[in-house]
Amino acid sequence: MYMDAAAMCCLGFGFLYVFSKYYVWGGVGLNFFICGFGFLWALPLKAIVHAIFEGEFHKLQINMTELTTNCHITAAVLISFGAFYGFTSPSQLLLVCLLEPFFMLINEHVVVKLLHVADAGGSLIVHMFGAFFGIAINIALNIKPKKLPEEHRTTSYMSDFGAMIGSIVLWVFWPSFNGALLYNDQTLQGRVLLNTYLAICASCAAAFATSSLAHRGRFEMIEIQNATLAGGVIIGMICPFQIDPWVSVLIGGIGGVGSSFGYAIYIFLERLGITDSAAVQMLHGLPGLFGGIFAAFAVLANNDNYLYSYNNGWLLETDSNRSRGDQFGYIVLACCSSLAIAIAGGLITGFAGKAAVVS
Repeated sequence: MYMDAAAMCCLGFGFLYVFSKYYVWGGVGLNFFICGFGFLWALPLKAIVHAIFEGEFHKLQINMTELTTNCHITAAVLISFGAFYGFTSPSQLLLVCLLEPFFMLINEHVVVKLLHVADAGGSLIVHMFGAFFGIAINIALNIKPKKLPEEHRTTSYMSDFGAMIGSIVLWVFWPSFNGALLYNDQTLQGRVLLNTYLAICASCAAAFATSSLAHRGRFEMIEIQNATLAGGVIIGMICPFQIDPWVSVLIGGIGGVGSSFGYAIYIFLERLGITDSAAVQMLHGLPGLFGGIFAAFAVLANNDNYLYSYNNGWLLETDSNRSRGDQFGYIVLACCSSLAIAIAGGLITGFAGKAAVVS
């Protein structure tokens, strides 16, 4: 499972970011740098964040679980990279690689350890966090779409072809990404893989159908490259739940249709003067947010559902049994926490990136 998650980061995101014909090598090369640096930097950073909350340092045991969580942390940085891809300096990118994992680990501690909300596939703590962190960086850097040369934002036949290879790699490995941390429970891991498989197949079919209907029989490549994957994002938080197969298909289909129409959000952000190079809000931001909302309502509908998340230790840690309404509120609070920390952290990182010594 670690190899699958690492392949998603290195190959999937790497090829997905070759869509711009002017930044093909930058997309692949800088993606490779983020993976190498991120996988390594996440290890000591976990010990630092743990010491902040616990008050003392502990040795970090390096095992497959830690290596896999490093992939999740790096994936958030790669998602943010998609928002400002093509117009930041290497030193600014290094600053993002240094700071974003720190803010992400703080948010993860708040969501998982303090609020006791599990997020197996990272709908909130990886995808939504990374997307809004990247948008906040763009706002702080004050990078306006109208200031960017239009020819530098165009695609070509070969660059779109390369991006489609990245989408297919991500599509194939996404079930493994969602279930990578559940190797100790094969029954639960199997449920995660099945739910993710059904959802991402549904989003793929729905994205092609929606794009064809919206564009009079033609496919819009930016929609196909992104919306086909939205099912894996939107099912991420709910994938450990015991839900009927049709529910997974419905959620994945909603993700595919919503992400296709989410292209309007991309245009809306451009009109507001906010740049989103790889349309990460289409694939990660909005589907991740709706994934948290769907998980909250799933808990509200069935009092047993949240017991199937991979980390239900909060029942013992809090020494109380939460009601359906209680857990619904905590999941909503987790959504708000992730949004707030992502936006605040992105603004801090972006303003720091504007400093002369960095830029």
